[in-house]
Amino acid sequence: MSSEKWNTLLNNTNRLTTPAMQKEILSAEECELFLDLIAKSTQQFAKEKKPYNGLKVFTKGVQDVSQNEPFIENPPQDNESLKEWSTRSFKGEPFGFIMNFLENYNNTIVEEMAKKVAPLIAELGYPFAGLSMLYFMGDYGYTPFGVHRGSAGEDGVLFHLGPATKTFYIWETDEYNRLTNHATSYKNVEEILHAATAYILEPGDAISFPDDMYHVANTEEFSVSLVLDYRRASQGKVKELIINELLQVNPDNDTLLNHIPPSELLQTLNFQNESEQAVKRLMSRLKSNGGFMKPSILSYSNLDLQGTYQLKKPFSLELLPLKKQQSTVFARGHEIIIENNKELLDFINLINTGAPINLATLNIGLQPETLGFDLFQFLMKVDETEILRKL
Repeated sequence: MSSEKWNTLLNNTNRLTTPAMQKEILSAEECELFLDLIAKSTQQFAKEKKPYNGLKVFTKGVQDVSQNEPFIENPPQDNESLKEWSTRSFKGEPFGFIMNFLENYNNTIVEEMAKKVAPLIAELGYPFAGLSMLYFMGDYGYTPFGVHRGSAGEDGVLFHLGPATKTFYIWETDEYNRLTNHATSYKNVEEILHAATAYILEPGDAISFPDDMYHVANTEEFSVSLVLDYRRASQGKVKELIINELLQVNPDNDTLLNHIPPSELLQTLNFQNESEQAVKRLMSRLKSNGGFMKPSILSYSNLDLQGTYQLKKPFSLELLPLKKQQSTVFARGHEIIIENNKELLDFINLINTGAPINLATLNIGLQPETLGFDLFQFLMKVDETEILRKL
């Protein structure tokens, strides 16, 4: 996914504020990769057997919750494609399948998407509520819930993975409201198609449109589309995110307040300075994880002390001062507290260059309460976040 194509999409959409399509933004190989990773994410969702948060299954044009349990009990198998699984599960009947929050279920799909959208982030910056992914699958014809618009503050980029084509229809808001009397959604799609702009998406194409524009898709043959949400969020949501970080800025400072005038309260609490630190924490958390808010899924560290490792770009280790003797490091959205010793700080600077590092050349020790042991413990914690690649 080249910077040139992202720049073209950003220019044509006026930086994601107007609708436009970009041809061949993904190669055939990239489409196949994402289809495989979506299948793995779907499989993991089922394995966790959690409530059906973010899952919607449609049959006969309506949501069918009776399909949830069969999916959980019989998800895609290893090496089974989404097409093969859907044929087995729905026996050739038209269906629609929507799954949100793919980043909750697979680290690799986040890694691949973060690489692909790095040029977008370089131009627009990190969205305060982070990036998120969902996908649509099926042969359901028009979107089952009709013409609709997205969630407020979520500017979507839809990557069509195929294998068939998808037709996307978008209405100007004023015209849609005139035709539908301001309906929040509209199922009689063909009555108003004459007023929409149509975009025919082939595998590898992408389309972007702002959150307030009404749209619907028509998927006559089995296809899968992956949506990346760039979540600007409301002021209230951003305040909530900052407050959550603010509570972690100086947690040990919990001394009782003396009676003071209300006009002195914010100054006494050092609120301005600590709020600025909270914003830095939020942005460091996002930057360390390629713009995704959900931290990576932690895995068991199998660190090879003779091995060579490299940072997975575009992720980074983000360092923030914590106390005189300590700092906070964010890795794939996770927070790690470290002692400020030279071995650790030099390693963080070195790994962030992207250069391969042979661990045998580092001063790693296994004797507790030594600088080398601090480095060993830090490497173990960092490795658990899956921010490193073994070469």
